[in-house]
Amino acid sequence: MTTIAPEDFATKTRINAFALLPAPILVGIVMAVVSGPFELLPFVLGAAGWMIALVLRQPVALIAMRAGGQERAATIVGWFSGPAEELVRFGLVILILGNVQGALWAGFGWAAIEVVLIAVNGFAIAGLMTKDDPKSREAREILAAQGMMTGHHPLWGFLERLSAIALHIGFTLMIFANPWLVLITLPLHSVVNMAAARFAKSHVALTELGLAVVGAAVLLAGLLLSGG
Repeated sequence: MTTIAPEDFATKTRINAFALLPAPILVGIVMAVVSGPFELLPFVLGAAGWMIALVLRQPVALIAMRAGGQERAATIVGWFSGPAEELVRFGLVILILGNVQGALWAGFGWAAIEVVLIAVNGFAIAGLMTKDDPKSREAREILAAQGMMTGHHPLWGFLERLSAIALHIGFTLMIFANPWLVLITLPLHSVVNMAAARFAKSHVALTELGLAVVGAAVLLAGLLLSGG
């Protein structure tokens, strides 16, 4: 896709960030109607689990940056995302969550906080695009070099978040059904993240279709295995 001007990219990025937010709202409403009332504590625990996993990735990112630069660091952190998130999820499930409903809402909380943080990051990036200080110019150069200053339609981000929500809920339910399934969720999580990062820039439609299929399959497996 063709690179667009910084001002246009800033506008697009804000729109795309807003477009992400309805995804967890829609899923939350469907869950409340289909599976039962919203459960705050598991939701908060799931959100906290995602934040802990995010913190665990930071030392890896810093070491990788010093050792191999921006591109290599992104690759290393991408592969580390599976172990970081799934091991924290494993601990949450086996130590705290006591029933399927709790696992369901914890998985949703895990996914929902990710949407919020991605949207906030989008707004922050949009702000950098309209500034002319050295750090903002450097940020624009990095984004352009990574092929990120493109004009994807907001619908793709919305659909990607629906797939991610399905994955997080499905992974949580799978581990709740059988903790040994972390041996599947851990590598699968990393593979999905890296495949999405590799192909989303050049083949967005096929990438989102693949994510939707994998997300639906993982969610269905989690529901069937856990009886949710």
